[in-house]
Amino acid sequence: MRNARVISLEGIYKINEEDGFSNLVVNTLLNKSNLDKRDRSLATQLIYGVIRRRNTLDWIINKFASRQVKKMTPWVRNSLRLGVYQVYYLDKIPAPVAVNETVEAAKSKCNRGAIKFINGVLRNIIRNLDKINYPKLEKDPVQHIRYKYSQPQWLVERWVKNYGIDKAIEIANNLNKIPATVIRTNTLKTNRDSLIQSLVEDQVTAEPIALVPEAINLIKYPSIDRLKSFEEGKFQVQGLASMLVAHILAPEADDRVVDLCSAPGGKTTHLSQLMNNGGQVYAVDVHQHKLELIHENCTRLGITNVETICSDGREVSFTEKIDKLLVDAPCSGLGIMAKKPEIRWQKKPQDLLELQQLQAELLENGAKLLKAGGVLIYSTCTFTDEENIDIIKGFLEKHDNFKLVDLSQTAQSFGLTEYLTEGTLQLLPDDNLIEGFFIAKMVKSGNE
Repeated sequence: MRNARVISLEGIYKINEEDGFSNLVVNTLLNKSNLDKRDRSLATQLIYGVIRRRNTLDWIINKFASRQVKKMTPWVRNSLRLGVYQVYYLDKIPAPVAVNETVEAAKSKCNRGAIKFINGVLRNIIRNLDKINYPKLEKDPVQHIRYKYSQPQWLVERWVKNYGIDKAIEIANNLNKIPATVIRTNTLKTNRDSLIQSLVEDQVTAEPIALVPEAINLIKYPSIDRLKSFEEGKFQVQGLASMLVAHILAPEADDRVVDLCSAPGGKTTHLSQLMNNGGQVYAVDVHQHKLELIHENCTRLGITNVETICSDGREVSFTEKIDKLLVDAPCSGLGIMAKKPEIRWQKKPQDLLELQQLQAELLENGAKLLKAGGVLIYSTCTFTDEENIDIIKGFLEKHDNFKLVDLSQTAQSFGLTEYLTEGTLQLLPDDNLIEGFFIAKMVKSGNE
């Protein structure tokens, strides 16, 4: 029988060794399993926890194993990671139980010699938990943060250089917290207070978030897609920082708006909501199956002013110029590593160069679509200069008919002045509510 730990081990393997996406891997494995609610929760916790803490786990294993993690076979190293995570981070599971259950799970993947090795290493670690330490912060802050907070070295070096040691530790720590589940009230059908009351009646613990008027934090809840209020289209799951985008773009009810990289549709549907189903929103994406998801959400939410267009955002065109444009560009996703922890291991510095070119090309085409006096928002869910402020500076140098709108007043109204960067908003991962996110606003001047 494939119990919670066997399924966890398979998920960890797929993400670490095959570059799987955590949300897809977890959903696929759980949907195919016969696990009850408690074991589904345990498997989810183990998979995400091991991926999130991989550097720390490898540091510990390397201290007590006779060979280094990178020289172990994939199933052995991932079995050890699974065991050490439980022993080191999960106080509610007795260490001997964690070891026994991990060894049993590994038996379905490893030979007898490997099982003996796994058992020996884990029991050695149990005996020496009080001897686990990290590089000294004062002597080598990068290596200390890298291993204690489980982050890749290249990112830690950036954070220390850009923000200083204390802020780098704060960022690294925040990206290891379990992210909050935030939803956006669908004001086409209800208001926030009424929605919270409906959620409470469905045994959900929820509270409003002051930052955005539609935002609600779900603290304790059953499966979201089974909630009556979800089925009735009264809310949409959406990150808190992501909700700022539509408010800053501020579409009018009769505007023609383009969301140039629209999937999965959170910002598209938010724009429609703010327009009260007026005007026209064009949701552009290169993947048809993702546009179908937007269709489904629009139907559930009661949105009628969205037209989907399957096209590359770098090439799409319209017969008439548009009023407002959102370029929520593909990016490294470093700002949402709490939600998708595998990003920290899968992204490399060289990836930023490829993304820069794509981001710049999307802005170039977007500039052609916008009418004089039109508004353009560029946003990403990351916090690297190369993908954010540098892209904006490069764009403005080439387009003197675009002016950057200083977001100082906007930042003040949202209580986000600490994140102002040269007139743009560069949010950093903050506690478990705000993701790393970038927003710049520009206006096109001149004649049509």
